Amino acid sequence: MSEGTRLRVIEEFKRRTEGKGELSVKELLRLKKDISKLLNFDHVVKNGEILLALDEKDREKFLSALRMKPVRTASGVSVVELMTAPFACPHGTCIFCPGGPRFGTPQGYTGYEPGARRAKAHSYDPYLQMNSRLKHYTFMGYEPEKIELIINGGTFTALPKDYAEDFVTRAYKAMNDFPNFKPGESSLESEKERNEKAKARCVVFAVETKPERCDENEIKRMLRYGITRVEIGVQSVFNDILLKNNRGHTIEDVKNASKRLRDAAFKLDYHIMLNLPFSDVDKDKETIRSIYEDDDFKPDAIKLYPTLVIKGTALYNMWKKGKYTPYSIDDVKDLIKYAEAAAPRWLRIMRVERDIPSNLIEAGVKMTNIRQIVQEELKYQGIKSNDIRSREVGHNALEKPPHIELGRINYRASGGDEIFLSFDDTANDALIAFLRLRVPGESREALVRELHVYGPQVPITRKEEGFQSRGFGRELLSKAEEIAKSEYSLKKIRIICGVGVREYYRRLGYTLEQEYMVKTL
Repeated sequence: MSEGTRLRVIEEFKRRTEGKGELSVKELLRLKKDISKLLNFDHVVKNGEILLALDEKDREKFLSALRMKPVRTASGVSVVELMTAPFACPHGTCIFCPGGPRFGTPQGYTGYEPGARRAKAHSYDPYLQMNSRLKHYTFMGYEPEKIELIINGGTFTALPKDYAEDFVTRAYKAMNDFPNFKPGESSLESEKERNEKAKARCVVFAVETKPERCDENEIKRMLRYGITRVEIGVQSVFNDILLKNNRGHTIEDVKNASKRLRDAAFKLDYHIMLNLPFSDVDKDKETIRSIYEDDDFKPDAIKLYPTLVIKGTALYNMWKKGKYTPYSIDDVKDLIKYAEAAAPRWLRIMRVERDIPSNLIEAGVKMTNIRQIVQEELKYQGIKSNDIRSREVGHNALEKPPHIELGRINYRASGGDEIFLSFDDTANDALIAFLRLRVPGESREALVRELHVYGPQVPITRKEEGFQSRGFGRELLSKAEEIAKSEYSLKKIRIICGVGVREYYRRLGYTLEQEYMVKTL
C-alpha cells in the first residue's frame, strides 16, 4: 500500500466512524466495501490493511472490531519460528531423516513445510524472517509484544559458533527494531540489552538439539544467547533402536543431558518417535511410560511424532524393499491415546504430528488432525487428558464460574526435587498459571525453570482484563520463594527467563547475575 493510499484509507475510515461506537460485523463489511470502491481497489480492503494504515492510537480504538481470528497467542505469547540455513548433522543422517544440505534444505525438513518455505523465501535471514512474522501478527490484529522465539533447522548446538551467534543477534535486532526495518551489523550483548525494553520482547527462547550435544560448554553458550527451553531428540529409550536408526547417541546421553539442562534451570522438552524401524507397539508404549515415570527422564513437555516414510531417506529404501512396515492407523491412535491418558499434570504434550505435506508422505500417518480425532474418541470414551495443553485456560471455554485454587505437585527428576505450583480453576478443570521450582541435589540455590500465565496475550504496556494481568505470576513466585526458604533453608533463588522478562523480575527485587535473575532470600 503506497503512502498516498494509506493516508486516504485512514482519512475515509476515520471520517465514516467518527462519533460511532464499536462496529458490528455488518457495519464493518459495508464500510470496507465503500472504502474499496472509493479508492478503486480490485478487492475489498482487508482488516489487516486498515490496521497497518492506522496510527497506534486509532489502531487501539478499532482493534476489537478489526482483529481477525485468534492466532498463536492463546497461550499468552506470540510464537515466532525461525529456521537456520542447511547444515549437516555431525554424526551423519538418521535413517528416517529427510532433507539436508544435499537437498538444499535444513536437516530434518523437506523444504515444503510452511516454516521451511517462509525461511527459504527470506534466504534463511533471521532478521527478514522475524520482521515478516511480526508484521503478520500485526496484520491479523494482534500486538506481538511477548515473543516465544523458536529456532528450527536441525541440531542448533552443532551449528558453526559464529553463524549461530550472528543468527541469534539478528533475530533479537529484528524484534528490537520492529515495527521499523533497520537491518545492519550489531552485537549480541547490545541487542539483548535493547530487548529488555523493546516493543517486541523475547519472553521464551527455544532451540532443538541432540542429547550428545549438551555438554557444559554448550550449556554456557545457550545461556549467553538467552535460550530458556531446550528440545532434545530422544526418540526412544532403547539403545538398540537408537543404534539401528543411526541416532548418534545413547540413552545415557539423554539422562546426562536431562540432568545438566535441568540443573542449569532450562525447561526440558523431548521429541519422541512412534513406529521407528526395529521398534514395535509394546516398545513404544514402554518408551512413553518410562519418560513419564522414570526419574532420569520426566521432561516438562514432549512432541510425539509418528514415523513417516519420505523419498530420499534410507527408510524409504527399506520400505520399498519390504523391510519396514508402518503401523496401522488404529495402532498409532492407540499409542497417542495412551500418551494422552497417562500424561502427568505437570507435562505438556506440545504436538503429535509433523508439518510435512501429506503428498510427500509415501507411507505412515497422513492425517493432519490426528490429535483432534484422538481427543474426540477419548472424550466419547469418558477419558480426559490431564496434560497442560488440554487444560490451559486459553484453549478452553469456561462453562462454570471459575473457582481458583493454588495447587502443588512434588516429584523427583534428574537427582533433584521438582515442585510444580499452579493456579487451577477447579470448577472447569482449567490451568491458569504455573511455576516450575527445582532444588538440585547438592545445590544451595533454588531454581525457577519456568513461570507461565495462560490466557490471551496482554500487551506489556497496558493493563487489560484477563488472567495475564491478575498477579498470578507474582503470587506463584512468592510461594516458590517461601518454599525455598522455609522448607529447604536456601539463601538464594535463581530464575532463567527470556531477556524481555528481566524488567518484570527487577520490579520484584531480582538482579541480573550471570544470565539469571537472582534474589537473596
